[in-house]
Amino acid sequence: MRLSEAQIADVKARVDLAGLARELGAGLRKSGKKLVGSCPICGGGRSAQRFEVEGDAWVCAVCQDGGDAIRLLMRAKGCEFREAVERLGGARAMSEEETRALDERRRRKEEKAARAAEQYRRREIEAVRRIWDRSMAIGLDVAERYLAARACRAPQSAMLRCAPELVYFHGEEKDDRGRRVPRVIHRGPALLAAVQDNAGAFCALHMTYLRADGGGKAEIFDPETGEPLPAKKVRGSKRGGHIVLRHCEAPRRLFIGEGIETVLSVATALKVARRLRVDDAFWSSVDLGNLGGGATATIPHPFLKHANGHAQRLPGPWPDLDAPAIAIPESVEELVLLGDGDSERVLTEMTLERAQRRYERDGRVIRCAFAPEGKDFNDLLKEKAG
Repeated sequence: MRLSEAQIADVKARVDLAGLARELGAGLRKSGKKLVGSCPICGGGRSAQRFEVEGDAWVCAVCQDGGDAIRLLMRAKGCEFREAVERLGGARAMSEEETRALDERRRRKEEKAARAAEQYRRREIEAVRRIWDRSMAIGLDVAERYLAARACRAPQSAMLRCAPELVYFHGEEKDDRGRRVPRVIHRGPALLAAVQDNAGAFCALHMTYLRADGGGKAEIFDPETGEPLPAKKVRGSKRGGHIVLRHCEAPRRLFIGEGIETVLSVATALKVARRLRVDDAFWSSVDLGNLGGGATATIPHPFLKHANGHAQRLPGPWPDLDAPAIAIPESVEELVLLGDGDSERVLTEMTLERAQRRYERDGRVIRCAFAPEGKDFNDLLKEKAG
């Protein structure tokens, strides 16, 4: 018998989502109103701070997935909906009156959450757009020195800028009036990158915090735990977005990879070798999950396990064509997908295979290029330059 929406809502209401995530292998710590940490599905690899739980919802930037307790259990265990419901205590019989009340409560909650999410999304985009507008073009500055230290050359059309000073928020604190506000733990220069959606509109800001001398990324630590924090952050709505690092109006060949430095390294190497074509475009997908987009299902990792012994799962090779994803221009005849050799290999391979299936069409050649094991394309560029 098909479960009603009220019965499903009742099951989810009985579950402690954070407790479930920890039971499935997640390592979580508090960050403001959220819990962040390792993903109970994919582990997260180098990006083990990009699984978030807030209230009764979760999201993972690596899996490019999110949802409620039922979906988390389905993804983490590879089970079907009915099995997940039973594992969470099962559905109970409900009277018509109780069903109507739960349905109305669920509808109001969903509408409120949707309005709040849209308002937050708009505020974030407006806030980071102001940061972008106040920043300056890369020239003889710390961002230029950072890229030079990586042996990278940024094309003039790259959507990159420099912020001489940018605050780094982490957690919350009380202001003079006793209100909870974001806590500033660092100030310093940053390399900025504009993230565009498929219509070309500004939708998010990628920020790489730099050392004052531009010699590398800033080292930032949690003031309470001493834990190192990522020097890269994204604010706004990045899902399905990309960063243009070399623009071409109607590209015939497109190179796309996860990191800004990875993609710029390949562009620089081709330019030095005189193999760069006028119809070449280069994009960063912002993160690995964005490169492949959502998957229809997860698969068990062949050898990685969580601390509790449960097998890690990862997004499989079959794309969810209904999920948001980067749109490849119709003019592209050759698509080159870049994979770093220092990322978790199986996860990266599945991501690129999923991207291949997502973007294949008649007349388009799709190639995957992997850096050697343990290295990325910037390592190769610096070795050759040195």
